[in-house]
Amino acid sequence: MTRHILQVFVYELRRNLRRKGFLFTTFGIPLLGFILFYGYQAVNNLTSQNADSDPAAEIIGSDQFQNINRAGYVDLSGLFPEPGTDLKAILTPYPDEASAKAALEAGEVDVYYVIPPDYLETGDVTLVMPKFSLGQATDAPIRQLILSHLAEDVNQDVFYRLVDPTNIREINLQRDATGETASNFDADFIVVYVFALALMMSVFVTNGYLMQTIIEEKETRLIEILISDMPPTQLLAGKILALGLLGLLQIVVWVTALTLLANVATGNAIPTLAAIANISLPPDRVLLLLVYFIFGYLFFAAAYGMVSAISTTMQEGPQYAVIFTLPAVIPLYFLGLFIESPDAALPTFLSIFPVTSPMGMVMRISITTVPAWQILLSLALLVTLDVVMIWLAGRMFRVNTLLAGQTPKLRDIPKLLGG
Repeated sequence: MTRHILQVFVYELRRNLRRKGFLFTTFGIPLLGFILFYGYQAVNNLTSQNADSDPAAEIIGSDQFQNINRAGYVDLSGLFPEPGTDLKAILTPYPDEASAKAALEAGEVDVYYVIPPDYLETGDVTLVMPKFSLGQATDAPIRQLILSHLAEDVNQDVFYRLVDPTNIREINLQRDATGETASNFDADFIVVYVFALALMMSVFVTNGYLMQTIIEEKETRLIEILISDMPPTQLLAGKILALGLLGLLQIVVWVTALTLLANVATGNAIPTLAAIANISLPPDRVLLLLVYFIFGYLFFAAAYGMVSAISTTMQEGPQYAVIFTLPAVIPLYFLGLFIESPDAALPTFLSIFPVTSPMGMVMRISITTVPAWQILLSLALLVTLDVVMIWLAGRMFRVNTLLAGQTPKLRDIPKLLGG
């Protein structure tokens, strides 16, 4: 029995490691991420190489000017007579609004700003556009001008703190009645989305290969040779183990690449990557993420095994697989509720119910402190579901089903499971 499973395991491992699609998804996507990052850095450095080392320009770079190539401004306050060297290519001062409007109508500038005499008291600035455009509705050019002038006699460290005064870590008593969880929204979102993306991509990629290989073997009648030498359940077990290992390999490669890219990007103008570099997960949470990934993956692997056993074409298989994949991502539809009240009835139920618990519990433990009994109950139910699903897949994965040559009707499935 073990020999047959091992043979299938090794064969599927070698077969899928040679797939161009798998190699690209596993290694090509991270490599593409590095190429795009360094390309972005090269373009960014090229456009800013002539800029002065002004602390305001470092925080509000010209890459945030969106669709504005040239802008004018009218300074009625007398505080900002000339733009700095780094802004002369973007901003043009005008003595009055009439001349600025004429320049706008002539197409010399894309927009212009009016700084009123009482700017210091009110902070008001008027933006004039020829027509409404989201890409031009920005205060970045004029904000950089104002900060550059106001920061001339300010210590650079003090200036940075004025522009970005706090890095908030909050304790939300509505979310966590114990008051013990100091959480970071950026880190919470990133952990949840990275886990969801990793789980779903591994499910779709590796389990998609599981479905594809089984259906191909049925179409080419290779399945007849295979099951003449071993029980169908051993064939299924070897495939699930091999593809499960490949799915885990994908996660390790993606997480490693993302961590390296985040560390490289620290200090650069990519806030999301910089936030990833600052994430520090405690070991127990990392272990829980790994456990939920493994058992969540087993659930989908068994489900895809069942679907592939009764499907005759690759067009049918994915349609049936949606029955299992859509319910699993239901917690993402209630992300707002999880953030506001993770201990409410619905988030608690979704984190314990076995189909939704891999996603739901990861969302909760990333946001609040979850009672240990709820985690243990959730894992117990998830493991039980995995055992049931694997048993059902084994019942479906039998000679009379694999060799049937046609998709069984819904009323025939109970007979296949019990027969």
